Amino acid sequence: MGAQPVVRDPDYYISEGNTTIQVENTLFKVHRFILSRDGSAFEGMFSLDDHVPSTNTSGTSSKEGDSDENPIILHGDTPDEFRSLCWSLYALPAEVFQMPSSQTDVVRLIRLARIAHKYTFRSTESWALHVLTVCQTSDPSDSASITSTPVLTQLTEVAVLCNHEELHEAVEPIWADLLFTGQTDDIVAAMTVADKLNLRPLLGLAYYLMMLKGKDEWNSAPKLTRDQKIRLLSGYYNISRACDALPLNPPNMAHHPSCFMQAGVGVQGTAAHTSHVRCGEAWSSLWSGLTLRMISDGGSALKIQSVDLLRKLHLANHLLESLVNGNEESGMFGSSNMNKNCLRNALKASEEKVNDVLYGLADCFIE
Repeated sequence: MGAQPVVRDPDYYISEGNTTIQVENTLFKVHRFILSRDGSAFEGMFSLDDHVPSTNTSGTSSKEGDSDENPIILHGDTPDEFRSLCWSLYALPAEVFQMPSSQTDVVRLIRLARIAHKYTFRSTESWALHVLTVCQTSDPSDSASITSTPVLTQLTEVAVLCNHEELHEAVEPIWADLLFTGQTDDIVAAMTVADKLNLRPLLGLAYYLMMLKGKDEWNSAPKLTRDQKIRLLSGYYNISRACDALPLNPPNMAHHPSCFMQAGVGVQGTAAHTSHVRCGEAWSSLWSGLTLRMISDGGSALKIQSVDLLRKLHLANHLLESLVNGNEESGMFGSSNMNKNCLRNALKASEEKVNDVLYGLADCFIE
């Protein structure tokens, strides 16, 4: 297949321009002083041109960018990206500062942020990233909110490329909402972008949800790579072991000061020590009872998979909260010997364990 013919851009081949730039097979003709704004890399590029003779021995122009036949060629960019840059430089203020109203507008801003970052248009990059962040933290029903996995992938990539923490934080809950809808293609897309950019929280959650779908689903997902399937198998093994050990490993609970005190006995007294030990034993028994209940009668009723560690922990939290609020019989799980303040601390420790497991999921999926 031959090379594509070079064409002039319909919007930004400006006849009055004084610099011709080629991006792939598209020619742009723009003004040097426009591209030199904002301390961009083009300013340095053009200043070097000032030291190059304007004509060669044949009397024709020797400067790159002076004609269609001798354009400045940009590598690694796309016409759409450069067109987005031109839009930001030439558009009227009312156009530029209007908030995005569609996915197309969002994609243009993503392209703008990417190319502005590359050529150091600092204020342009900062503005584009700010608008993208505002769009994703506003009303979810807004038409500029991300609804497409490919666009979300691009948004994530530009947040990482530009090291923009606020935008990165804005896309994380969007990924989570998308993943919990359970569509295999979306989960695989999240796995792929997380692998590429080393986004550990997203990587762990995406692999975990794909693991729960089982081997049949893995084998029927054409975009899953061999390495990803190996990591899924590794994760299944590691999380299975964690689930088996769950009843014997209650979260570390900090005893409340009142747990060490007994009526009529000093803090250092034997009764206080006995109360503290009894409370700790009751917590171990309570945790074991909660988690074993899921395996016996609760597992089938609630359809909890044997390796669904997160759901087991969430259910344990729910039952603990019911005990704290007095909605469950305290003797049902052996919690009657626990100090009530310690029971509240136990709930807090269990909630923290969920977060620890969630942020450590990526470590389970290693080859």
